[in-house]
Formats: sequence, structure tokens, C-alpha cells
Amino acid sequence: VDEKAAVRRAALLLVTKLTSLLGGCFDASILKTMGTSCSDPLISIRKVAISALSEAFRICTDETVTTEWLHSVPRMIMDNETSMQEECENVFHELVLERISRAGNALSPDSNNWNSSSKGLDRDIEALFPEGVLVLLKELCNSEVSPWVKKICGSLGKKNRLKPRVALALQSIIKQSEALWLSRSMPINKWIAPAGAWFLLSEVSVYLPKSVEWEFLHHHWQLLDKNDGQGPDEQGDEQGAEFHSSTWAGDRVCLLQTISNVSLQLPSEPAADLADNLLKKIEKFNLHSAEVDAHVKALKTLCVKKACTSEESDILVKKWVEQVLSKASKVTEKYIEGVSSNNDSFATPATLGSRRSKRLDTAASKKLSKAVTAAYTIGSCVIIYPSADTTKIVPLLHTVITSRNSDSKLKNKLPQANVCLKQKAPPLYSQSWLTMAKICLADGKLAKRYIPLFAQELEKSDCAALRNNLVVAMTDFCVHYTAMIECYIPKITKRLRDPCEVVRRQTFILLSRLLQRDYVKWRGVLFLRFLLSLVDESEKIRRLADFLFGNILKVKAPLLAYNSFVEAIYVLNDCHAHTGHNNPDSKQSRTKDQAFSIRGNDERARSKRMQIYVTLLKQMAPEHLLATFAKLCAEVLAAASDGMLNIEDVTGQSVLQDAFQILACKEIRLSVSRGASSETAEMEEEGGDSNAVAAKGRAITQAVRKGLIQNTIPIFIELKKLLESKNSPLTGSLMDCLRVLLKDYKNEIEEMLVADKQLQKELVYDMQKHDAAKARSMANQGVASGPSHRNGEPEQTPAAAAASEENVRDSGMASRVVSAAADAVAAKTARSVLREVNGGAATPPLSAMSLPKLRSSRGGNQSSRPSADVLESLRRRPTFMSDDET
Repeated sequence: VDEKAAVRRAALLLVTKLTSLLGGCFDASILKTMGTSCSDPLISIRKVAISALSEAFRICTDETVTTEWLHSVPRMIMDNETSMQEECENVFHELVLERISRAGNALSPDSNNWNSSSKGLDRDIEALFPEGVLVLLKELCNSEVSPWVKKICGSLGKKNRLKPRVALALQSIIKQSEALWLSRSMPINKWIAPAGAWFLLSEVSVYLPKSVEWEFLHHHWQLLDKNDGQGPDEQGDEQGAEFHSSTWAGDRVCLLQTISNVSLQLPSEPAADLADNLLKKIEKFNLHSAEVDAHVKALKTLCVKKACTSEESDILVKKWVEQVLSKASKVTEKYIEGVSSNNDSFATPATLGSRRSKRLDTAASKKLSKAVTAAYTIGSCVIIYPSADTTKIVPLLHTVITSRNSDSKLKNKLPQANVCLKQKAPPLYSQSWLTMAKICLADGKLAKRYIPLFAQELEKSDCAALRNNLVVAMTDFCVHYTAMIECYIPKITKRLRDPCEVVRRQTFILLSRLLQRDYVKWRGVLFLRFLLSLVDESEKIRRLADFLFGNILKVKAPLLAYNSFVEAIYVLNDCHAHTGHNNPDSKQSRTKDQAFSIRGNDERARSKRMQIYVTLLKQMAPEHLLATFAKLCAEVLAAASDGMLNIEDVTGQSVLQDAFQILACKEIRLSVSRGASSETAEMEEEGGDSNAVAAKGRAITQAVRKGLIQNTIPIFIELKKLLESKNSPLTGSLMDCLRVLLKDYKNEIEEMLVADKQLQKELVYDMQKHDAAKARSMANQGVASGPSHRNGEPEQTPAAAAASEENVRDSGMASRVVSAAADAVAAKTARSVLREVNGGAATPPLSAMSLPKLRSSRGGNQSSRPSADVLESLRRRPTFMSDDET
């Protein structure tokens, strides 16, 4: 992913043009890149990415392409730009609904050429539904895709763009799948409709009620209702039976929703029979939780739409709701009494593994399951009829959720269980909290009493499922009772650091929705706690956080990143070493936020913090980057030099080092030297006025230069003296930062320090000395790795060479590196030549060597020892410096 918008756009356009030439073969990384580009900050890039990915999906129906398209494009229905929403609707209508319509309408009702062998079943199913329709339907009901599908179908339905052929095609697909199954003489109780077919039919039937046949719905309702609650098959395949049961439960939910959508088209007598059947199934309290909601909603819809007046419908709904609540409360009370009596009475334990023990366990499990379903049914009934009488139900639920608290204020007023139901019946305990939350949504006075208990349980519960439900309940309370729940927002945000990924993701999504709807404000610790989601362990949460900060907050709260940036540095480092933050309240809040810090000087912690800083800097306008630069110098560097920030403290050192890295990073330097050109390119991409942007960039550059002269250099000099006096290891980080800041003004250092020539000389000398030391270090590293190239190891890559060249390009550093490298290479070459000449042997002593005959000064040969003058001259020959002396 290139930094330049024009490069990203050109790459996507190239992929679009090459799609037809690839012959349907796509690399997974290319698909992933196209999917990621659908969330690009620039509108033009998002449009091109959707076009490229849709072109790939149009040509290739492979499962990987289908999955990537469905996980990337439909979510754009929530984009801030109307044009993006319309583009998303158009491609979904073309590539999903039209493809399903063609596949369903192309099916032949009399297909007798199917293969009768069991091995040919899969081939027949694939042949029956071409164009990858089965994979498409299956992925539509994925939990990460289905919310966007519902949103798109609703938008298309309101615009009258849903055609009857879509509903007819889905019915045809279900019918032909059943006919194919029966043609193999397979038992109908094991047949499952194609995954996603019922789900999509339930969504489009809202706007196409006349296109769904009652005979079709009635037949499959009887079929699915008959298969309810069946045990394992003859071979004892319990896993297969459980899979079929859960699948049938999901299909029944979608089927009931479809029946509710078309209830006005149903005949009177079949509708009455269906309503009676639904009520009987509800009162058995053996349904799955998802089925309970579907049955209750369908029954209410039938009563409302078949009643002549609204008063009559209210009477009908009230009658059966109170009947169901009465029976459900009796079931719950009976179970609580049974558990309490069993705990008080003395009973001889059954032999482990005996038949009697198994029967008792099975009976107890069925009673618990029935009590849990009854509690869930109470909540569903209260939601669809809030004015229901719950005076007898609230004490029962209170008994369950406070059974482990012996000091309850209401102990003498409400019945208490003699056992801890949290340990004896965890499912009932969790379900009671959820049901109580639904009752509180309908009763404000009751909510005022119980909201503190919900907040306490959210903080102390050790069950991830219960914490997840409590987060949902608390966010619902925030919508209905905003003033009452505001003080508990910090406790809700603590779930952003929950050990369970599902709870963290649920908390992030729900709080983001509240923030977008202004039920919660971006103030206090809320924003700072959201920052940790940018570096969460889960990739899904990181992607959500990137989208929130990069797309939503950048438009909704453009000043938020700027206003909270410096405070974020202190909080992320868990720093209390600043005297300006030593008041008791602030210190107490920072102690509570210790879980939301990334404390430490190790590379991993610094990398995470820097990733957060870079994300915030990217959200700022150029003028805010300039102001952030000044705030960092004033509130961090100046505070350290003035003694307000304790640099001997570990966290204080981390804050100061983060400040150096931020001031030297390219994201904040773009506005100083190259921000104008970068912004101009992006504005040209969006069709903006490049001249205005260029003028703005020049003005910003001049302002930055003036601020750099007046503020930055003196602060750095004072801080450098302080760090040197304490022998701080941060001196190197300061010099690195200063070198990066001044490399764009290397010809203007004299002008900046014209009032203090001595200071100018010291600064230039220190920078040159530091650069020389780095040059020697780089040269030694290059020489050390030199032989490896000659031994057959790969040489330095062009990217690494370019990076090295960039590092040594400024302030004349290149010449120093070349000189130091040449000296080091020469010395190493000399040592290598000597070793080769000597053959690896040690140098022999001088006495063992044959001395050359020297001509005497008189011209004759002399065989005696050399003269004293010759020996003295040899002693005076200069020696080479050793490697340690260089």
C-alpha cells in the first residue's frame, strides 16, 4: 500500500484492466489488498477498489473471491458518502440478487437426469446451482456479513428496486433442493435447505409479500416443526443430530419471520391455526432462545394484523402475554424451590456411573433447561408488551441474581434461595440478569434501583458470556436512561481490555454506535481508552479501530486527536512524574487507567505506542500538526528542562523518548517540508484547487521555520545540557531528533543562531561529531559484512541500499562514511595480504632471517654486522596505528 494516492489508484486500475487476462486466477494477497483498499480514507480510492473487486467477482465465482467481496463491499453501505452507498447497492443488486435470480429461474421443475449414486450427490448439487450460488448464499448468512445484507435489502426495498423474481428464485432453489434429496430416497428428516436461502427470503419478503406462496410456507413449516427436538439417529450420531437441530432452529426462525412478513396475505383459518400452534409451542418452554423471539414476534404480528381494530389487537396480545408470564414464573419458582429443598434435605448419593445417577442428572438438566427458557420467554414477552404486570416476576429474578449476597438490602422483603444459584445453576443465573435488564428497560423506577447492581456485576463477573450480555444491557440503558448511566461509562469502557476477544469487540462496536449518535461524548478517559484498540491483539478489532479513527472521527470530531495528543503520551506511558498532574484526583484517575497503558522501554511497547501516535497524526490538518509540534516542545521538552518532568523516573524517560521519536517521524515532518506537495497531490486526486493548497503549504512552512527559530533550538540546547550533566542515555535520542529536524535547514543554521555564535559552533560541532561516530559504526558494519558477499551470500538489496544512502545523505555525512569505510577496508586488506604471504604462519624472529649484504661507505663488501646508522634509521621508522587506536 503506497503512501501516494495516485500510485494506489493507478495500481487498482491496473488490476482492474488485468482481471480479464488473469483467467480467474487471483493471488490471495492481491484480493486482500483490494479488500483493504475499500476502506481507504480517499473516496476515489474506495470507488476504484470496489470496481476492481467487483470486476474480479463478476468474472470469477471462486469461493475465495466470493468471500473477500462479501466481507469488503457490502459494509460500504455504512459509508459517510451517499455516492458510495449507492455504488454498494448497485453492485450488490447486480452481483448477488441478479445472480441468484438467474440461477433460480433457470432450474427445471422436471429434472430426471440426476445421478442415483451417493457419490454423485455433491456433483448434482453443484450442477443444479451454477455460478457459485451455494457459496454465495452460505456466506450471506455469515455473522459478519448479514448485518450489511439486511441494511442493503432494506434500502433497496424502500426504493422499490427488489423484484418479485428474487423471491420466486429463492423458493425455487429450496424446492429443487428438497426434490433432489427425495429423488435419492433419503429421509426427509435429514434434509437441510441450502444455507442462507431462508435468511435472504426472510429479508426480501418484507417488501415482496405477494411473491411468497402460502402453500410453500405451510408445507415447510410442518416439515421443520415435525423435525423439532429429534434425538440422535439410528447410528447414534449425536454430533450430526446436534448440527441438524441447530440448522433447523435457524431455518425455523427465518421461516417464522417470513410468515410474519406475509401475514396479511394469509387466509383467516390457517392464520388462526398457526397462532394457536405458536402459543402452544411457547408454553412448552423447550425452544431455543432464538426461536423464542421468533415465535413471540410472529404471534404478536398475527394478532395485530388479523385484528379489526388496535384495541382488539391490544386485548389479544395482553391476554396471551399474561398467560405465558404466569406459566413461566411458576416454572422458575418451582425450580428454585426444588434446588433449595435438595440442598437442605439429606440424601444418599447415587453410585457414580449408575443408571439411577444418569437418570437424575438427565432430569435435573431438563428442569434447568426449562427454567432457563422460561426466564428468557419472560424477557421476550416484556419487550413486545412493556405494560405487562411483572410484580410477581421481579422478586423471583432478584432471588436468583442476589442469591450469593447475604447482605442484600431487600433480604427481608423478597424470597431468598438457600443455595448460590451462580454455582448451582450458572445458565439460569446469567439468563436472570438478561431478563431483569429487559424488564428495567420497560420500567424506569426499577432501572434506577438495579443499574448499580448491573455495573457491579459487569466489573466482577468471571463469565465472559454474562459480561457480554451486561455490556449490551448497559449500552441499552445509556439510550433510555442517559443521565443515570453516564457515571458508569468508565466501567463500561474497562471491557475494552477484557480478556475475551468477543467482549472487547462487542464493547467497541456498541460504544462506537453510542458515540456516533451522541449518547456518549468524547471526553474524559473515553478517547484515551479507545486508543488501545488500535494495537489490540485481534486483527478484527484493529481493523474496526482503524476505520473508526480514520473515517468516522476524522469527520465527526476533527480536533479530537489534536486536543488529546499530549495527554495520550502521558497516559500510554503511565507517567505520573509531571508536577502538573500531581493533584489527587488526576493521580487517582491515572492509577485506574493503568490497564490502558503500554508501559515499558522495550521495542515492542515503543512500537505499539508509536503506531498509536502515527494514527493520530494522520488525522490532523497541517495547522494542527504545527500546533502539536509546538505543544510537544512546550509541554514535554520544556517541562523536562525546567524540572517539571522527572527524567530520572522510568516513565518520564519513556515520555521524553516518545517525544523525540514523534518530533523526528515523517508524519509530523510532512507538514514542515513536504506537506504541501503531498496534500496537493491528494487534492488534485479529489479535484481540488492545487494553487490554494500550495500557497497554504508555503505559509505553513514559513510559520514552522519561525517557530523552530524561536522555540525549538533553545529548548533542545538547555535539555541537552541537562541530559549531559546527568549522563542520561537519552542524549543520543536528542541528537538524532535534532539532526533530523535541522537537515532541511542545514544552510540556515547560521541565520537561526545569529545572536549566539558560540552556541552555533557548539551545536554544529556536536552534530558533526555524532554523525562521524555513526559513520564509523556504519562503515565497520559494512566491512564486517563484506566477506560474506564474496563467500556467496546475497548482497544488499536495492531497498536496503537506498535506505542506507538516505541515512548518510545529509550534512556531508556521505563523504565521512566513504572515507571511514575506505580506511577500514584498506587496513583490513593489508592484514589479509600479510596473512596470505605468510601462509597463515607466524612472523619469524629477526635473528632467524637472512640479512642482506650492505655495501660499506668505502665501496667494499662487508660481512660484519650493519652499522649503527642503519640500525638507528630502522628504529626511527614510523609504525602503523593499530585498529584499537583508530
